[in-house]
Amino acid sequence: MAMELVLNGGPMKKTTLTLRSVFVAITLIAQLIVGVQAAHAEVVLPKGSWLNCASASDTYCIDSVSVIPTTGKMLALSWTTSGSNDAAANPAITSGKALPGRWTNASWATLGLGSAGYDGIYIDAKAANEFVPWVYVDAQPTLSSSGAVKLAAQAGNVNYAANLDQAITISIKLRLGDFQSGVTFGVGSDVSVETTVSGGVTSMVIEGNPVMVPLAKSSKDCTGNTGVAATLIRQFQTVIVPQNDPLGFNVAGASGALYIGSNGLCKLSTPIWNAETKRFKYTASAPRLSPDGSTVNKGFYRAIIPIADAKLFWGLTNPNDAAKALVVSIITAESGSKVALSSISVNKTNIVIDVSNFDFPDPSLDIALNPNYTGSSAATEANQNSSGPAATGTSQTAANNQVVTAAKAKTTTITCVKGKTTRKVTAVKPVCPKGFTKKK
Repeated sequence: MAMELVLNGGPMKKTTLTLRSVFVAITLIAQLIVGVQAAHAEVVLPKGSWLNCASASDTYCIDSVSVIPTTGKMLALSWTTSGSNDAAANPAITSGKALPGRWTNASWATLGLGSAGYDGIYIDAKAANEFVPWVYVDAQPTLSSSGAVKLAAQAGNVNYAANLDQAITISIKLRLGDFQSGVTFGVGSDVSVETTVSGGVTSMVIEGNPVMVPLAKSSKDCTGNTGVAATLIRQFQTVIVPQNDPLGFNVAGASGALYIGSNGLCKLSTPIWNAETKRFKYTASAPRLSPDGSTVNKGFYRAIIPIADAKLFWGLTNPNDAAKALVVSIITAESGSKVALSSISVNKTNIVIDVSNFDFPDPSLDIALNPNYTGSSAATEANQNSSGPAATGTSQTAANNQVVTAAKAKTTTITCVKGKTTRKVTAVKPVCPKGFTKKK
């Protein structure tokens, strides 16, 4: 998983860091632009993978894990270090990575949760590496027998983790000490992130569904039109970047609740904000071709922008104007998508931008204020007061690139519901997100 982050500072240098995860073969690369003198870290994360919270005094730990199966009712999971006999006949566990335990429930099998080939979930939450105070969270499928818990592997390829079930929503609650979130991004669909602070301790709930990801054999497969994915894996992962640390992400005055999601691991990035042009740019990448060598891999982006932040970035005082006030563009290579689907929806707290069906390998997403929009006179003042990260560029201008934008057609708005959650979707042909139903 690659990430790009631009920070304010004086003279600049670049630092590269990596993280590898067993079976998943993920590379986490952060390009940090910082001052020449080393900054003192204010957020200090524990070494190694976090344990489940055993007491109220635990600072960084996993508080709880739940799943929502197709029944729609949330099922709380319990942490256990013991195995079970329900997977004893599956040979895939012999090559799996040994794990300290799993989150599961006695009703796992009876609710049909075992049909995807795993009997629980191990949440690997830890520092992304020893150099930055970023939290990396990975939901891993487990299989267990004879008292041992191991990472479940694909039946046809034991070198890679088994697919997480797309239909099962995963909810993870973390305890984060005095960590103040600056931006959260990762791999998953219909993801929501909620942060609360009580008694000086931050808690974060990450909830969403796994999504299919094309994994690259090497960084060379992430560029050009001939890159072939080693495999396709359905994953659910998150990276949380603090704002209260010199190696964090901080746009002055922003809420820290911004979320970016995609299925392109190679160059999945934190947003790059250009206050002068009032533009956000995101990048992600994946091999162009599936393992069969011919099918083109498709990608998606989701940006969840708090309404308060939209006012800060663009002076957008009326969030219901988002569909006409913002211009969403996809920049692709010449052989990339001619048409990408996009929608902008608004709920009580966020503006949600969904873009899907573009071709990999190397697209970037550009969100800007529509120059023809006149309903937001405060935009200029708001951005002049922002001292957030500045991008070195906002678009690809090479002759072999093309910009794919949503056509200016008449849009309509529908209301979608999922339990107590309501979401408005505005698009030419609006469709409710997965798990939501259209309100009549």
